[in-house]
Amino acid sequence: FKPKGKSDISRLPLVATGEVVVQQKASCFPALALAPPPGAVVIDGCAAPGNKTSHLAMLMENRGRVLAFDMNERRCALLRERMALKGASIVSARHASFLSAAPADPEYAGVTHVLLDPSCSSSGMSLDPITEPAALAELATNQRALLLHAMAFPGVTAIVYSTCSVNAAENEMV
Repeated sequence: FKPKGKSDISRLPLVATGEVVVQQKASCFPALALAPPPGAVVIDGCAAPGNKTSHLAMLMENRGRVLAFDMNERRCALLRERMALKGASIVSARHASFLSAAPADPEYAGVTHVLLDPSCSSSGMSLDPITEPAALAELATNQRALLLHAMAFPGVTAIVYSTCSVNAAENEMV
């Protein structure tokens, strides 16, 4: 037994094998809100490390496709590793920016759902969030670009946008 906040549950066998994914309650809501049905084609525009991505695959009963984008090579490799560990075989991890995905490309013709959980100030989670006005403005600009890009996919019927920020500039104002 260890005091609250001092235990390391990552060493539990079910967690180590990927059978159980541990995440904060709020992190579960975006995939649940998107609610893609089995067989859907979904884009996770800011996917790594993959907790929401694997949650999407689970909700879809591992049927359909999840196109998971991340620009960082190391994080994308981690995403691939975690999807293999969890048996999320419908996930295609792409080391690329979601903004580089052309909405008119036939590869994306079947996309109906988009999940966006972009980089943010972490003002709702961190003890040291980004607070510098220019940095917040840059985050909001990038977040807005991602959201507008998601809206450009012709077959999309549902988009969920989430951040762990409490700043209106990154949420309501986007």
